[in-house]
Amino acid sequence: MTPETPRVIVAVITGERGQREIVRPLAAVGERCVVLDWEEFAARVCCPHLRFPFALQRLLRTHPGSVVFTDMNSAFLAVIVVACSLLGMPVVLRLRGDPFAETRDQLRFHWRNRAWLSLIRAGIAWLLDRPLFARVSRFVPVSDWVVRRLHIEARSAVVRIPVEVDGFPIRSHETAGRLRLLAVTNFNYPQKVAPLGRFLDEHRDFLRAQEIAVTIAGAGIALESFRAEHGGQAALLGFVSDVAALYAAHDVFIHFSDLDAFPYVVLEAQASGLPVLVNRACGMLEQVEHDRTGLIVDLADRSQIEAHLRSLSEPAIRTRLGTAARAHVAATYSLQEIGRQLLDRGLPSRQPR
Repeated sequence: MTPETPRVIVAVITGERGQREIVRPLAAVGERCVVLDWEEFAARVCCPHLRFPFALQRLLRTHPGSVVFTDMNSAFLAVIVVACSLLGMPVVLRLRGDPFAETRDQLRFHWRNRAWLSLIRAGIAWLLDRPLFARVSRFVPVSDWVVRRLHIEARSAVVRIPVEVDGFPIRSHETAGRLRLLAVTNFNYPQKVAPLGRFLDEHRDFLRAQEIAVTIAGAGIALESFRAEHGGQAALLGFVSDVAALYAAHDVFIHFSDLDAFPYVVLEAQASGLPVLVNRACGMLEQVEHDRTGLIVDLADRSQIEAHLRSLSEPAIRTRLGTAARAHVAATYSLQEIGRQLLDRGLPSRQPR
């Protein structure tokens, strides 16, 4: 057999999410990563945007023949693609969603709010991403939903998101009482949260009659406009750092979105032993097996949603769904399992010496 050249993976990432989805899974299976973390870099140097291209170039020249694995797009991806093209290195892109739909969503929001600087930034992303994606060697999207939307079947391998289950103590559902619903969402993408607002409006009377409390956590550009419209219907917490405690304090997790590929928060809730109620859209159909690891609903079917919420008032049903969901997450989305998939499917083969 021909020996293989040792490979170094240069992970150019956006902080904690990149650590969680790229670096930690690969480290769990013994793969070496050299990391350029944008958030850490920006915190320790002045003029980080100007210095980033030079730091990247130094890193790549120090590790010739590397595979560059990134979760960054727009101007950052432009710098990465140019540098790698000059040095003959492949670029592998981790995709968490449909960046074109997300950027369109932000463009509409910033236009309505006359936020010109943010509009310009979103416009740059809109102009850059499509030609840059044509230069990417391989995509590693988190769901088949992304593959279908972006038509990248020939250059992609789906690898899910890892969750460290031990970081989420299981929720006990021993006693009945007032049902507490929790949603955690990203207000940077208004299209993601619009279905949640419709749910609050359409089920207002039901929620009040059943004494069901709704809590929503998350931050982003659309938070204050959502608060102005729906603040009387739910408790809006903004950013919450201790998400494990947040899940433990609630009974049911709801996630209604039209623009989520494979939301991490659904996996977190499942890892916490919470029953999840999700709408029949996006990659969430790939996360939930109906009536085993959660419940899938049609948001247009009000009676169906309300029937499920009534059933979830029973602790035994919440326990059954939550226990099965946690076991599934532990078996399927461990760091080691996702790390193996990244190596086997996501990254180019090692080159022979």
